[in-house]
Amino acid sequence: MKHKLFDDWGLKLGSVVFAILVWFIVTNFNDPVVQYRVNNVKVTFRNTNVVTDQGQTFEVLDDSNVIDTVTVTGPRSVIDALGEENIVAIADFNDLTLQNTVAIKLSTNKYSTQIESIKGSIETVQLNIENLKTKTLALRTVTSGTVSEGYTIGDVTTDENQVRISGPESLVDEIVRAEVNVPVTGFSQDIITDVDIVLMDADGNAVSSGYISSNISKVRVKVELLQTKRVNLQFESSGIPADGYEATGVITCEPESILVAGRASILQNLDTITIDEPVNITGQAGNMMTLVDVSGKMPSGVRIADTSFDGKVSVTVYIDHTSTRVIQLDSEDISFINVPEGYEVELVDPSGKYNVTVVGLQKNLDVLSTDKIQATADLEKILDQEDTVGDHYHVVLSFENEGNKMNVSTPVQIWIKLGET
Repeated sequence: MKHKLFDDWGLKLGSVVFAILVWFIVTNFNDPVVQYRVNNVKVTFRNTNVVTDQGQTFEVLDDSNVIDTVTVTGPRSVIDALGEENIVAIADFNDLTLQNTVAIKLSTNKYSTQIESIKGSIETVQLNIENLKTKTLALRTVTSGTVSEGYTIGDVTTDENQVRISGPESLVDEIVRAEVNVPVTGFSQDIITDVDIVLMDADGNAVSSGYISSNISKVRVKVELLQTKRVNLQFESSGIPADGYEATGVITCEPESILVAGRASILQNLDTITIDEPVNITGQAGNMMTLVDVSGKMPSGVRIADTSFDGKVSVTVYIDHTSTRVIQLDSEDISFINVPEGYEVELVDPSGKYNVTVVGLQKNLDVLSTDKIQATADLEKILDQEDTVGDHYHVVLSFENEGNKMNVSTPVQIWIKLGET
């Protein structure tokens, strides 16, 4: 028996190996056990109200709601019939632990009883659970780029002026403003467009999170584009300077012109803007220089277009010493107005000469044209005069030179007599 067992042992060992090999080949040929790997399997949540009913919200940490790899082991005939859509990953919030984790349950939605195993590269979803917070933010509009030459941005309006956001308290607290950005490069007419709302933190960085919800995600924005034009500024003065001084009529400003914006129909005939608030020169003895803020004094429909201009204009009103000049008028140079009905006027001294001392700027006195001076006596209330001498009345003359009233240092009085016609 011993010889029978150990004789030809090599042949017998070879027979065993051959038998195992045949079994392996036959088995693999019929229905071998194989593995099937699926990447990036998303975990489905159930019963999340376990958290939300408590006034809380959750945030998934480390992307643990996506399984990098799921491995399914089973007969080839079963595995070959499975696809990515047949892999099911469920995290039931009823299984929430004190460590804020939820176990992931893996299965297939067909042939589940015929697979040998199913395993994932992670086993739990990790959560950060916080109180739910809601905040309302004013909606800010900004523009980017440069409009066409000769145009500037006017009013920017939106159909909504605020947005309401909700989410984990720590995330919501990071968000300090909501804004929409409208590109304007190359435009020369009004822009109307829908723009995404971007949530920003205190450093001006966009905050993007799937755990922040908002009542609106887009807003319609209208950007008004206005034409620009450079126009001159004009100022006026009011008040009376100190004794012995007079405004020369010359007013200068720096800058002399500014860039303004408005609709084409308004700017078409606008070349000069007269500031409607005169510079008060009362009591000034010499040139007066002052700063005038013109930013709030633009005509209706016009605004300052230069963003680098603060609206302050340096205005100088030129004031000079006055001089005197004596001119002589003959009686025939006097005219009478508002003569009472039924009366006629006669000068007491028809051949008289009248010296008139005129006060003004030297340049104006130098060109004073005596032949164009008009002396006038107004007799509108002459009959009410009480200090008469018989039928003689005195009146004060007023003077004009080419339609402009003259400043006379000493009133000139003449005597007249009235006679009935």
